[in-house]
Amino acid sequence: MSLTDFLFDSPTRFILVSLAVDTVWDAVVIGTGAGGGAAGWMLASSGKKVLFLERGHRLTDPEVMQDEEAMLIDMKAADQRPHSFGSVTASPFTGGIVGGSTSLYGACLLRPGSSDFHPGAYYGSLIDPAIHHWPVDYDEFEPWFTAAEDRLKVAGDTTVQVPFLHNRQAPYPGRPLPLHPFNEKLSDTLTRSGLTPFPLPLGIDSETCKRCASCPGYGCPIDARASSTRCFISPAITDHDAEIQTGVDILGIECVNRVIRSMRIRIQHEEITIRSGVWILSAGALGSPVFMMEHGLTGSNPHIGRNYMYHLGVLFLAFSRELTGSGTEFIKQLGITDFYIDPDGHKLGYIQQLPIPGPRTLQAEMPAGMPMPKPLAAFFIRHAISFAGVIEDLPQPSNRVVEHNGTILIRHQYHTYDIFRAKRLRKLFGPHFRRTHRIAGGSIIAVNEKRHVAHQVGTCRFGNNERHAVLDRYCRVHHLDNLFIVDGSFMPSALGVGPALTIMANGLRVGDYLAGSNRVDRSHRMERKDG
Repeated sequence: MSLTDFLFDSPTRFILVSLAVDTVWDAVVIGTGAGGGAAGWMLASSGKKVLFLERGHRLTDPEVMQDEEAMLIDMKAADQRPHSFGSVTASPFTGGIVGGSTSLYGACLLRPGSSDFHPGAYYGSLIDPAIHHWPVDYDEFEPWFTAAEDRLKVAGDTTVQVPFLHNRQAPYPGRPLPLHPFNEKLSDTLTRSGLTPFPLPLGIDSETCKRCASCPGYGCPIDARASSTRCFISPAITDHDAEIQTGVDILGIECVNRVIRSMRIRIQHEEITIRSGVWILSAGALGSPVFMMEHGLTGSNPHIGRNYMYHLGVLFLAFSRELTGSGTEFIKQLGITDFYIDPDGHKLGYIQQLPIPGPRTLQAEMPAGMPMPKPLAAFFIRHAISFAGVIEDLPQPSNRVVEHNGTILIRHQYHTYDIFRAKRLRKLFGPHFRRTHRIAGGSIIAVNEKRHVAHQVGTCRFGNNERHAVLDRYCRVHHLDNLFIVDGSFMPSALGVGPALTIMANGLRVGDYLAGSNRVDRSHRMERKDG
């Protein structure tokens, strides 16, 4: 008996192969996003037999990839399961395709700072003392940041030191895109204002990138983005004999004592039982706790699904007399961290340049009764400058994810200190921003966004103490010997930068741990060893 599946033979095409049902895998990776791809590639490149399972499919149609209505309004690439945000039911902007959200993200890959691993120093009694410090510090993560940047061929400039963040010592493997002419002027203006703008390190192949205006939120038609698919999944398959199944429904799990023995899955109306020594879950900060709940794997751990976080955004918008390149060229290039920690000790986070949404998106998101004619929207886009401040929201047990009758229920409210810091960042950066080339400008704090849940983390945090965490320091579920969770849900705090690089670095770290002697075993035994 066999099932058909799709294997990569190029970045954009699949070929049919068969999957034998009697195979026992060294590791099965559930979800193909940032962490799952990195961990699976590490194991496969170490000689382990790896199977990737993905509930979505691969986005391959270049026209759909670059179609604003399909990608940003109809959300063809998003997770289509129903999500309830209180009174609002909608699909959030999270990837539901092969590669997860890395197939859609803006690929800004900043290293965090030392302060990110010790949040108690800045938030004190506002957060649970049990999670003041991460169980792994920056020094242990550092070689994995380097390995991830090398694997992703991050394009950046190490001659510019980024305030408050750790800087890569060796040159980046990729050559940064030259600044757009308007951004050169913008950078000079911000520098004269006393700030330290820098070119964002981007997971983009600068040799092939066509500098499309439609980048974040869209599929890359030439595969120039450093997605999990391109950098981890496809090489694991083509170079190391890993396999992948897409369109997978997981029907049931056999768990004996502390060990998951097998999973019953359905693919194309056929059912099969798969067996593995190790199971790696990478379904995202929303999907992983829901998976645990759906399949009875919570072990009565009260922390599963709690402390859901996504960054609070402060949006800065101005209009230039000149054409800015917005809407026609790639302009997301500049970052600012001068206010990462302000003079009074408040941790405010980073600021990055953003692309402007397309005309259909602007029209769709205007308040009811305030339509924006398409010509006006097009003019607005061509002359707009946009930056976003990213505020690290505090972990709160009341912010949680729950599964109920097939719907993912999400409860989230920002802490009053999050709002305070957002207002403070707006006040500090505002005068500098007003000195840019503009006719008019302003800023808003994006408090009530639902579908725009940027940088989702938490919900299955790691920590040394089982009473306060879901995972141990190697992201093994405390009450299960052979289940690991490697997506953004492992993070006990949200960082002051985007989490993508940290998630991929952690995936490589966990994959390396699992690839060690006797840690992965086809006879379903897992050595309890933290060496």
